Amino acid sequence: MRTPPTSSVPRPLPTKPTFRSFASSSSSGSSSSSATFSNPSKAHPLRLSKRWPRLALTLLGVTIPTSYYFFPSARELAPHMYSDQPVSSTKSISTQHKLVSIPIPSSSTSKEYFTKPYRTVGSLADVEGGEIVIQHMMIKSPDIQIERPYTPINDPLADGEVRLVVKRVQGGEVGRIVHSLKEGDKVGIRGPIPTYSIYPQNYDKIIMISTGTAISPFLQLLSKLPSPAPIPSQSQSQGQGHTQAAIPSTAPKLHLIHSKPMQGREDWANSLTDSSFLPSLQDKFGDRLQVTRIDPGPVPKAALVEALNPGSQAGAEKDRILVLVCLPPMLMRPLCGNMTPNLDQGPITGILGEMGLTNEQVWKLE
Repeated sequence: MRTPPTSSVPRPLPTKPTFRSFASSSSSGSSSSSATFSNPSKAHPLRLSKRWPRLALTLLGVTIPTSYYFFPSARELAPHMYSDQPVSSTKSISTQHKLVSIPIPSSSTSKEYFTKPYRTVGSLADVEGGEIVIQHMMIKSPDIQIERPYTPINDPLADGEVRLVVKRVQGGEVGRIVHSLKEGDKVGIRGPIPTYSIYPQNYDKIIMISTGTAISPFLQLLSKLPSPAPIPSQSQSQGQGHTQAAIPSTAPKLHLIHSKPMQGREDWANSLTDSSFLPSLQDKFGDRLQVTRIDPGPVPKAALVEALNPGSQAGAEKDRILVLVCLPPMLMRPLCGNMTPNLDQGPITGILGEMGLTNEQVWKLE
């Protein structure tokens, strides 16, 4: 991907804060205190009096940032700090999934992270040059202070709100919190945080492979891609008023390979519940977007062959093809190999590796 203009130095993206539970923090603090004041009654009075200011400063140093981070009063929506934002609507779209809408505060500071998004490396994205950044949000539980990432399904800047599909799983504390939310409730949230950035015009075809809620980054990408531009057809030029969609020559073809839900489960992504779901997106792109539904389980090679070489065309230029994969590890491994433990891409193995694709054509999303 090409480097954006460097005429101005962008402000660095704040480092992601590390979560620690109150139990861990307080047990560490108590062991430290007991080591310093193992027997305060025998300590020299002057030495003890000198220790108290240091202890007070230490406690302030821990308490103030912790209170600021976990219990912020700011209303700004920012990637480096939590704030309590009101929920505008919630809707159950399946027995396990809930659609939650959170408005973006009207302040320019909150909107700036959407209008001027960052790449994952911390530099500003080249939005004017056509670069699109897929972003995610973090939501925390106020009870045990853990956070979980959720990817908006929509274009938050265009819609003025963040819409999230949250699945509730057994033992999922943050999911339980989100599923209990009602309109008007507040939720602790921070973001947007960059997940991946792309210059769509650099590719002839973009293939997206997902299952379940892992479709979310692709719904966001499709929502952010521009609609095909209408041009007058021959009949319109003759005064009949009809138009046909014309795709710019730089726009890629799009192919989504998405697993069907398990038998008896709702196919929420294929419903009319939201304008960012598949029916609306297929209306938006027409035949420029192909959707292939596969049975639950490993991605079949036949679907990949058809996506990469439609009509068995020989000699297709794979260097102009991008394959985006968002699958759980057990499904990603046989397809292209898992990400490394520190979430680097790792080599391309599995079916895609056997088909000759490399890290230049394949990108894995967590």
